[in-house]
Amino acid sequence: GGGGGGGGGGGGGGGGGGGEGGGRGTLAAAPQAVGFGALPTGDEPTRFVRAGRSFRSPRPEHIPLADALLARATTMNGPGWGEPVWSFVVGEPILPIIVPVRVRGEFRGVIGAAIGTTDLSRFLKEIELTGERTPFILAGRDHVLAHPKLAKTLNGEARAQTRLVTLAEVGDPVLAAIWAPDANPLSWFRDTSSIGGHWNWVGERSFAWIWRNIDAYAPAGLIVGYHEAGRESAWARWIVRGILIAGGMLMVLTGLAAIFLGRRLAQPILALAGAARAVERLDLESVPALPDSRVREISRANHAFERMARGLKLSATYLPRALVARLTEQEGSLPVNEDRAVTILFSDLEGYTDYSRGRPAVETAAYLNDLLSRIGPAIEASGGTIDKYIGDGLMAFWGAPDTIPDHARTACFGALAVAKEVETFNIERRARGLQACRMRIGLHTGTVLVGNIGFAGRVDYTAIGEAVNIASRLEQFGRRAPRDGEVTIVASASCRAAAGDGFTWTILDGAPADVTAASTLPLAVLKGRGCTQ
Repeated sequence: GGGGGGGGGGGGGGGGGGGEGGGRGTLAAAPQAVGFGALPTGDEPTRFVRAGRSFRSPRPEHIPLADALLARATTMNGPGWGEPVWSFVVGEPILPIIVPVRVRGEFRGVIGAAIGTTDLSRFLKEIELTGERTPFILAGRDHVLAHPKLAKTLNGEARAQTRLVTLAEVGDPVLAAIWAPDANPLSWFRDTSSIGGHWNWVGERSFAWIWRNIDAYAPAGLIVGYHEAGRESAWARWIVRGILIAGGMLMVLTGLAAIFLGRRLAQPILALAGAARAVERLDLESVPALPDSRVREISRANHAFERMARGLKLSATYLPRALVARLTEQEGSLPVNEDRAVTILFSDLEGYTDYSRGRPAVETAAYLNDLLSRIGPAIEASGGTIDKYIGDGLMAFWGAPDTIPDHARTACFGALAVAKEVETFNIERRARGLQACRMRIGLHTGTVLVGNIGFAGRVDYTAIGEAVNIASRLEQFGRRAPRDGEVTIVASASCRAAAGDGFTWTILDGAPADVTAASTLPLAVLKGRGCTQ
């Protein structure tokens, strides 16, 4: 019996030796595994470890996550991977794979194998392309399961951590920067969900990271990928930046030079434009002298414009500027000839012929020019158009070329303004001991032909018709009117009626022999403005 017991014991020992030998054989057949074990539901666990470690049968409570493994295995129909865990036996993190064991459908336990991170890292080191691509396996986004730098056995400090190393602890600054927030995505991976990639700067070089999520290793949550250096360096980047900066500075300098040159070129052009505006206003006396320009075309344009301005100034000496300005404002062709109701004014100086007899022409011309320089603006200010000068008199009319509905009224205002200027002029001359002449004015309102009269060499915008002759007759009839002041203004009945209220009139007896129209008589002398206007 004792022998049998001993034999039994020996047999037990032999069984133990056979179990250990079988475990060694299993490890030899699976070099990628660092060990395997069995966790039965009703017996002690069995564990075999590579590298000469002894066969051990620990208690179930000494196996990390034993209950969790059994609970998970009951729900599995085949092999499955577990989350990476730290193995105190192996002394490094391991990636376990477990297989549920069932006998006739009854769950009996779990068989598992473990892959060590050191062996996995050695495998990555073998496939690493020096200086080009560095492979890695991550457990989640923050921990490293395998990396070429982890191919050596962990030192004591690393073993004391009893966990997976983090991105910052693996010793690869490029891998540590994989999830930097300022990364630039790679466009050819945007349409894929399992493969990702981006590039970024790490120090003085650019790097790209390519990875793939391995769903088959759930719940491990592995990420397999590699990183490689880009072709662009910081030096190349600075060269590009330098080119951009230099280009920007060149653009700024070019813009400043363009502004400077533009202003230099614009000055003579603006001066030419200002001179053109003065000509447009017929303000020919204020046309500035245009400076010479180094640009030949501008210099030629300036000289041509100055010659034109001098010619216009000479021409304007003999043209009614106010009339030309009004015709220019109409922005069209020359006005057509038409019948229009207007009010005509004729004026003449009494005694001017006697005054000019025996006097120098310069003195007599100065008298007229000084007087006309006062009464001319007064007529134009009231809206009148000076038609022509007739000896020491003039002809003007209101109502053309501009249409003035109350032309008779404005003509009366204009005549009174002329009378005021003549009175002031005569008082000033007599105060200096000089001779002065009275003035007669005739006003008549009627229909005349207004338009362009003449030929291509000389065209006048004038008014012709019976109403013009009547106005001239009324001016002559002023010799028979009572004298009161420096000016006598004789107006026809049609002018008085069209002028309306606001004037003081003195009715005259008689009329010129050839003025008999009922619309003209009776004549009246315009004395001034009344109490109403």
